[in-house]
Amino acid sequence: MASHIPTLGHWYQDIAIHRLFQIIALDEYSATIDIQYEDGENDELDLDSWSQMAITGANPPEDWQSLFALDEEQRLFTDDVITSGSSSDLLAGLKPDSQFGWDEF
Repeated sequence: MASHIPTLGHWYQDIAIHRLFQIIALDEYSATIDIQYEDGENDELDLDSWSQMAITGANPPEDWQSLFALDEEQRLFTDDVITSGSSSDLLAGLKPDSQFGWDEF
């Protein structure tokens, strides 16, 4: 049974199925853990499932960063937002609400 407390960003090995995975998200409200296996597959576990797993802490695989690498075709279809300048420059151009009369409500 899992005696490890799930820690965001840490790698573990599921001994029963011999798979490495990383904790990518923890949701305290829904009591779920999002994991990503070394092959890129994502899964969601509840805390009851986690507590019944036979796991051990593990080192990340050597090529684990390649899970997040995009090839040229994938880069063409990303939703990246490109801005010039700093975020403070963007805020400087905003007008106060009083200009539109919204402060009267």
